[in-house]
Formats: sequence, structure tokens, C-alpha cells
Amino acid sequence: MPQSDGNTPSRAGKPPTRYAGHRAFAAFWEWATAHENATERELRREAAMRLHGRVLELGVGVGANWSYLPPGIDYVGIEPDSYMLDRARKRAAALGRQIDLRQERAEQLPFEDDSFDAVLVTLTLCSVGQPGMALSEAHRVLKPGGQLVFVEHVRPGGAKAGWLCDRITPAWRRIGGGCHPNRRTTEAIARSGLSIETLVRRKVNGLPMVAGVARKLAIEPSAS
Repeated sequence: MPQSDGNTPSRAGKPPTRYAGHRAFAAFWEWATAHENATERELRREAAMRLHGRVLELGVGVGANWSYLPPGIDYVGIEPDSYMLDRARKRAAALGRQIDLRQERAEQLPFEDDSFDAVLVTLTLCSVGQPGMALSEAHRVLKPGGQLVFVEHVRPGGAKAGWLCDRITPAWRRIGGGCHPNRRTTEAIARSGLSIETLVRRKVNGLPMVAGVARKLAIEPSAS
């Protein structure tokens, strides 16, 4: 896949961040999200309805969730892929909206601890390089009691389906903008320290999906 044309300056002595870019997939994704079926649109709408206060979206893509965002929220979106980000900015301009967009990685968020009421992630955890680290960062920036709102496709259950998914993942990842269809995202969310409150399982276009809310505990358990 082609690489992006730039790095970010180092922060706090850390090495510059390198961003991967996927020009062809960004074009495909803009088309695909414009032609989503009723179930896909419903999942996005239901996720957006849960948002309030200061909201961070991980992996904005081309801005497919923006039509569903409730009024009055304080929104920030991040996206590492420069081609996706360029299309998202054009969409924002076409909508006549001022949207705070930043080229950042979910695994290294440039935000203060406990600074967001909600983190939104839709069809993103399949493609981040280190989903565990991204979820740890989401946990860090959420306020106590804050919520992770997610819609993600996951590894199918069943020995045969899971085996097949594992086999096709290397090729799928190369043509699908880094997407891993065999990730056990529900388990990764639970391991991050977030408490899953609601979880709905659906099939969309033949792929198993999970949607729901995981919350950062208002009082974290002691380490003792």
C-alpha cells in the first residue's frame, strides 16, 4: 500500500509518528459509506444517539457518522490516513460545518487524561495497528463514568468460520486498508478496563458485528 507523505513532529522526545495512507481504499470507502444499507445506517444512528458532552471519534474515515451526530456536542475527530482525512475535510466543507479534525493515531492520543465524556469508534478497531493500546488510550482520556460507544465487526464464532477468517485475513488486510476481520474486539474491550454495559450482535452483509457501550468506572478498583 502507498505510504502517506508526512510525519508528525515528535512530542515529549518521542520519535515522529509515521502514518500509512491508502489512496484507493479511501476512494472505495467513500463510495461504500454513501451506499450503506438500512441496517448499517441504523447502527450508526443508534451509536450517535448515545453521545453527549465532549466527544472524541477514533478513525473518522470520510466522516460517515457526522450526519447522525446530536446537536450541542463538543466534537473532535482523529484520522491517521491522509487520504481519508482529505476526503473528510472536503465533506465537512461541503456540509458547511467547522469540524475539529486532527491527523493522529488512536494508539497515541494527544489529549489530557479524563478529558472526554464519550469516545466513538465505528469500524475502526479492526484496522488500528495495536487495538489494545488504542483501547487503553481511550480509557485514559475518558472521564470517570465516560463511555466508549462502539460498532465493530468481529471474528465469527464457530471453528470452521473462525479458521476461514484467520486464513483470509492477510490478504484482506492488504486490500482493505489494514482491516483485520478476525479480531476478537469484544474481548479486547473487556481487557482494557472498560466495563461493557450493553452489547448487541448483528450480521451485516454476512459479517458478524457487535455494537454497544462500555463505560469507564467512576471509581477504579484498587491495585492491591
